[in-house]
Amino acid sequence: MIRRRSHQPDMNSIWLSIVLGGLSMLAKETGITVFLLNVAYDTYRNWPALKRTVQDMRWSEETHQFGRRVSRVLLSMGVLLAVRLALLQGSLPRFSQQDNPTAFHPNLYVRLLTFCYLAAFNWWLLLCPSTLSHDWQMGSIPLVTTLSDPRNLLTFIAFGAALLFVFRGLMDCEFSYAKRYRMTGKLC
Repeated sequence: MIRRRSHQPDMNSIWLSIVLGGLSMLAKETGITVFLLNVAYDTYRNWPALKRTVQDMRWSEETHQFGRRVSRVLLSMGVLLAVRLALLQGSLPRFSQQDNPTAFHPNLYVRLLTFCYLAAFNWWLLLCPSTLSHDWQMGSIPLVTTLSDPRNLLTFIAFGAALLFVFRGLMDCEFSYAKRYRMTGKLC
């Protein structure tokens, strides 16, 4: 007998992800994104069942399992965030102008352009880690002060690609849902 493997993650992988996310939060506060990415990916994988649940107004076993997984991840994230704040004695980290010159710049326009560029730059570092540093501070990345700065092209390309990925993901979800019902004869 051949067993089909479900795309539902087992509880060991959920707990392993929670433990690794907790360890990453101990090292750096951006480790919280692990939990949000888990929820986003699980939502993407279960989109047809979630949409069917909303349309039928009835929970299936698959959506119950999804709800349990998401609640465990979000509850764990909340507990680990509370532990992280307790380790910081209840105060958020305080950065100086030397640590983060962009945040202290008086012009909102410059802050917006630079922070958008920093997001695109970090996405680029994920793809091509050619210029890594143990500490990005003290103006190691110059501020983007004008719209004519050539670095804005990278920002535009990165955010355009991100929008295309989101659009493609949503279209894939809709297409797979419609295809499944067409094949079973439920959708004419």
